[in-house]
Amino acid sequence: MEKVSSDAPEDSRESSSEKEKEENMSGPEGKAESDVSPTGKDKPEDNTARKDKPEDSQAGKDKPEDSQAGKDKPEDNTAGKDKPEDLAADNSDTENSAAGPAKPSGKSRVLIFCLIFFPLLLLLGAGGLYFIDSLAYNVCRVEAGVKVSPGDFLKYEDEEAVFAPDSAPFDITCPGEYLVKIKSGFFTHSCRLIVQDTIPPTGDPVQVQAQMGGSCEPGEFVANIADATEVAVSFVEEPDYTISGVQPVRILLEDMGHNQTIIESQLFITQVVEQVTVEVGQEAPGLESFVVAGQEAAFVTDLGEIDFSVLGEYPVEVQVDGQVYQSRLQVVDTVPPQAEVQDVEGYVLAPRSVEEFVVRVEDATEVTAAFRQEPDLTHTGVQKVEIVFTDAGNNETVLQAKLTLKEDTEPPVIQGAKDISIFVGDSVSYRKNVSVADNCPQGVELEVDSSGVNLKEAGVYPVIYTARDLAGNTSSVTVNLTVKDRTFNGEEVYAMADTVLAEILTEGMTPLEKVTAIYDYVKGHVAYVSHSEKGDWLKAAYQGLSEGKGDCYTYANTSKLLLTRAGIQNMDIAKIPAKSNHVWNLVDIGDGWYHFDTCPRRGLTEKILMWTDEQLMEYSDSHNKSHNYDHSAYPEVN
Repeated sequence: MEKVSSDAPEDSRESSSEKEKEENMSGPEGKAESDVSPTGKDKPEDNTARKDKPEDSQAGKDKPEDSQAGKDKPEDNTAGKDKPEDLAADNSDTENSAAGPAKPSGKSRVLIFCLIFFPLLLLLGAGGLYFIDSLAYNVCRVEAGVKVSPGDFLKYEDEEAVFAPDSAPFDITCPGEYLVKIKSGFFTHSCRLIVQDTIPPTGDPVQVQAQMGGSCEPGEFVANIADATEVAVSFVEEPDYTISGVQPVRILLEDMGHNQTIIESQLFITQVVEQVTVEVGQEAPGLESFVVAGQEAAFVTDLGEIDFSVLGEYPVEVQVDGQVYQSRLQVVDTVPPQAEVQDVEGYVLAPRSVEEFVVRVEDATEVTAAFRQEPDLTHTGVQKVEIVFTDAGNNETVLQAKLTLKEDTEPPVIQGAKDISIFVGDSVSYRKNVSVADNCPQGVELEVDSSGVNLKEAGVYPVIYTARDLAGNTSSVTVNLTVKDRTFNGEEVYAMADTVLAEILTEGMTPLEKVTAIYDYVKGHVAYVSHSEKGDWLKAAYQGLSEGKGDCYTYANTSKLLLTRAGIQNMDIAKIPAKSNHVWNLVDIGDGWYHFDTCPRRGLTEKILMWTDEQLMEYSDSHNKSHNYDHSAYPEVN
C-alpha cells in the first residue's frame, strides 16, 4: 500500500486560510474602534506606548523627580504643541501621573485581550489540526484485491482503530477513489483510498470442438481465469465456423484496470454433431443424425452394442470423408411414467404402504412410488393421499387417492393354543403352531406368560397367551403344560419305530430303497445338538424318535433301531478315541458291508450312504481323521 501524507488536511488548510483572511479583514477595523480618541483624532504615539507599558508609569511613581523633570523637557512640550487640542488631556494625564500610575480604559483592556487571545486561539487551532493530520496518511493507494484495514491509514499502531460509521463503503475489487474515515481514540481522520489495478489477468487455454456451422462463446476457450477484478472475455478475431479442421483462436482478457492478456487457443471444427440424443427404448439413430457435412460417411462404432434401454452417455466414432470424428450418443428418459391408483380403507393407527394404493405402473425405466406426504393415521375419516411416481430420468407423475380410516373395536383371536405334554428336562416352543387373527392384522402382538412353569419337575402348569392389537383390544387364552417323568419300555420304542417305517416304506421296495428311505428320515427328523443320552442305545433311539434331537450317538442308534425293525443287517462302528469321538453304522443289504452315517457334517453335501471303505477313508484323511477306525475290529468293508 502506497501512503501519502501532507502538512495539514485540505479542509484544515482551507479553514486556517479563511480564518487568516477574516483576521486580516477585521483587524484594522477593530484597531480603529479601540484607538480613536473622543475628539476623533489619533492619540499620540508616546501616550499609546505608555498604555502598553504600565511599567513606565510604575517607574515614574517610584521617582517623582523624573516626572517633574519630564515636565521641564523641551521635547515633551514640543510634542504637546504639535496637537493643541490635546493640551487639556495632557494636563489631565499629568495631574493623574502626579497622583499615581495611569489606568487603561475599559475598551482598551478588551482590545488588548482580543489582540492577544484570538491570535493565540488561531495558533492553537492550527497547531491542533496539524497534530491530528500528522497522525494519519492523507492518501493511501492499494492494489486491487489487497485487504485493507483501518490501521493501514494510521502512522502509529492502533489495533482498536475502526472505520467510522459514516465512512463511505469501498470495494477492493473495484478500482476507484473512496473517501474513508478512520476512528482512532478521540480522533476521526479523513483519508482518500485509491484502489488501482495494475496486474493483468491470467488464464489457461482450452481447445474447443464445435460442429461445422455452429458457434462458441469466448469463455469456452479459457479456463482458470484469475484476477483481482472482473475480467471481460472476448475474441480478438471471430473464428470461422465454416472451415473444418483446427484453427488458432486468440482470446482477449481485460480487467477493470484495463490490463490486457492475449490467450492463444485452438478450435477444432468437426463435420459431425457433438451429441445426439435418443429417448430410452427407441431404435438406434442413423448417420443423418450425426453428420452435418461431407460426401462419404460411415459409423466406426457399432451402435448395435449399445443398450438403448439403459440411460447413459456413449462415445460414438463417425468417419466423414476419410476423417474420424468423435461424437456422443445420449440415451435419455423424458417421458413421465403412467400409473393407476385405488382408494384404500382401513383402521386408525394401522401402518399403510404406498403399494396398497398402486394398481398399475408403466414406463421404459424403473419407477419408484412414494407418498408426497405421509398420511395421518391417527384420525378417522376420509383424506386425500398424493402418490409420486418417479422414473430413472427423474420424470414425475403425481396421482391422488382416498384413504378412509375408522375405529377398531374388535379384539384379536388367538388360534392354535392347546394343552402341551413334555418330559422332564425337555425344552418347549410355546409359540409353535400358535397364531393370531385380527380384522386389522398390522401391529398385532402375542405375549406368552410361562412364568409359572418348571420344566425340571413333573406337574401341570398354566401357560397364558395374550394378544393385543394397535387399537388396544386384547384377548387371552390359558392352556395347560404337563411335565411328565420320562418312562418307557422296549415295546413302546419298537412300536414307535414300526409307525415310522409304515410311513416311509412301501411294498415292493428293494433293500437299497429301504436303506435310502431310512437314511433320509433320520437325517431330516433329528436335529443336531452337542449332547444326548449315552449308555443305553434304545433310550438314545427313543430320544431321536420322540424329541427329534441329539448328537452322533442319537443319529447312529435311531438308524440302528429303524434298520433292525426293517430287517436290514447292520452293525455299530466307532472312531478310534482321540480328541473327539464319533459313531456311525455299517449295513449289509446282501452284497457286503458299506458305511452308513446319518450325522450331519459341516460343508458336506453328499450322503455318506453305502460308501465304500476307500471313499470314507479319503474323506477322513482330508478332514482330520474324522472316521479313522480300527479295521481289525470290524469285518472287511467293500
